[in-house]
Parts: sequence; structure tokens; C-alpha cells
Amino acid sequence: MKSHSDSIFWKVVSGELPLSKAAETLGWQFDRYDELNGVVHVNYRVTGALLNPVGNVQGGLLSAMLDDCMGPAVYLTLPPSKIALTIESKTQFIRTARPGTIRGEGKIEHSKGGLFFTSGKLIDTDGKVIATSSAIFRESKLRWKGLVIPDSIAEGVIRWKLRRIANRL
Repeated sequence: MKSHSDSIFWKVVSGELPLSKAAETLGWQFDRYDELNGVVHVNYRVTGALLNPVGNVQGGLLSAMLDDCMGPAVYLTLPPSKIALTIESKTQFIRTARPGTIRGEGKIEHSKGGLFFTSGKLIDTDGKVIATSSAIFRESKLRWKGLVIPDSIAEGVIRWKLRRIANRL
């Protein structure tokens, strides 16, 4: 799918908009976008804060990492006035993950009627797959307290909200 050069995603990658606190916590870093194959490549710097009591990355956090590499594949295709909501996600855990760098890949497999069917995988530094996922995202207009935000001001609202959250925490 074709990337929108003015998408929210590219504004976050360029530093024009702040990275979400969730992505910061996960150690999210953009690597590259392979437009030919439609694959977003990201890296996660995993610290001890993400580990369970036996020293492995907690499974729910691996699911969050997968969501945070499939979601950008969708956001790349959306104009800045649209958002994507995860409406279903399934994760398959293949092996344990340890602190260090984890590579993530996310892509859109199919889209229809405002729904995006995605896949993702996490890979360790030895090239072994840690976990895979499939998810469905729904394209939506930005809403504020139940009201649809007009396209002409939606980007400004998103920019304001992200900066407000970044400054609060």
C-alpha cells in the first residue's frame, strides 16, 4: 500500500510529533519502511523493566510490541485526520525473549472497507522468531467526547493531545 507522506506516523518518526509513552516504555525505534513489500521495520531496546520474575520479557509486552509494529503499517497509509483502532489481536509465542535488541516487522496483508488485516513478528539478534501476531485494525475518524472532529482540525487536535501527554508524564 502507498504511504502518506503527511501521515501521523511520519511526523512522529521525524520528531515533529512526540513518540507515545507506550512506545518509549517498550524501547521502540523506527528502522525503515520497505515500501516495495509494505513492511515496517522497528527495533525495541529491551531493558530490565520489561522482564517477568524469571528474567524473560513479559508476554503481554511482546504483544504490545507486535501491536506497535503492525499499527504503523496501517498509520503509514492514513491521512493525518484518521486514526487506526486495534479491534482484534492474536499472538503466538514461540520462544522466550531476553533483554537486548528485538527486531519487529509489521505489514498489511489485506484491507477492505476500512478494515486492515495485518501480520507481525518479533525476531531476536540470532534471527530466530520470538513471536508472531495477526491483528485487525479499523480506520476511524478522530473523535473527541463522542463528536467527530472535522478533518480540517483533526491533525491539530492529535498534535495537541500527543504533546500534552508527553509533557504531563
